[in-house]
Amino acid sequence: MLMSDTISFQVVYDGPALDSNEMDVRELAPALIAIADLLEEANSLINDNQARVKVNVRGSFKSGSFGIDFSVVYDWIKNLISSLDSNGVNGALNLVEIVGLVGGGKGLIWLIQKIKNRKITQVKEVEENRIVITIEDDGQIEHIEATNGVLKLYRSAKVRKSLERAIYEPLEKEGIDSFKAMVDGKGESVEIRKPEREYFIAPPTEDEPLSQSIAEAHLQIVSLSFREDNKWRFTRGSGENAFYALIKDAEFLRQVESNEIRFSKSDILKVRLKTIENLTDNGLKTEYEVLKVLEHRVSARQLPLPMQSKEPKTDGEPN
Repeated sequence: MLMSDTISFQVVYDGPALDSNEMDVRELAPALIAIADLLEEANSLINDNQARVKVNVRGSFKSGSFGIDFSVVYDWIKNLISSLDSNGVNGALNLVEIVGLVGGGKGLIWLIQKIKNRKITQVKEVEENRIVITIEDDGQIEHIEATNGVLKLYRSAKVRKSLERAIYEPLEKEGIDSFKAMVDGKGESVEIRKPEREYFIAPPTEDEPLSQSIAEAHLQIVSLSFREDNKWRFTRGSGENAFYALIKDAEFLRQVESNEIRFSKSDILKVRLKTIENLTDNGLKTEYEVLKVLEHRVSARQLPLPMQSKEPKTDGEPN
């Protein structure tokens, strides 16, 4: 059985560029999508998909600014609500609070403003659902308390990227000076001024290696590259998706460069192929490297015929 609750909040972008109550749709649309992505990803992380959230939007206009009214429809399964642990969000208001779109609390936006891109030297869990973050800056040490749920959002690459698109990117535009959020009748407004925008740039993340393998393979050439990156485009056969592979066989590349080997479209290479799988911010990424070219076969094939070899001439036969 599904139960729902709904809360409305408003996001306002303010500044001289918005005096006409207009905002470039190319700037607005990514920001709207980012806010929806932010709440949906936060819900997924905190509630482990035991509840679902839907974000709706309505236009709203105030003098000298551009505001957007959002409503968050929060559904949970009644039979599972009792099984949520103390870290779980159990309603739309709590979800908005933990993200930090309500002032007066200690949500994610508040934590980012407190840390200010300073170096975190330690994170310590002091009791259930409460952690202390230690910051060191110019020899000064500061301790910041937060919940495990807020820390989980702070560490999420997807959540941080959504905040970057919703806050940093609009405030980077000339004439847009502030981002505000407020919940109807609940708490104070949250405000980020232009000088604070850089706090909301998502930190870079490194790809996580998953697997590597090396095997012999037959690859059909789709296109060649004589640029410095030496990436050629291949397919494994008809109907297969084409992919790029880095050619790392130096002797093979030398022969190609000196025209000792000539190619035509659809020629086949037998190679020693390295496959590398990494987990990135955008999901699984697979890369290929040709370590050694073992054989080159031209694509042109000849029809078989019962050809007979010419017999050698004997003495006395006319020419």
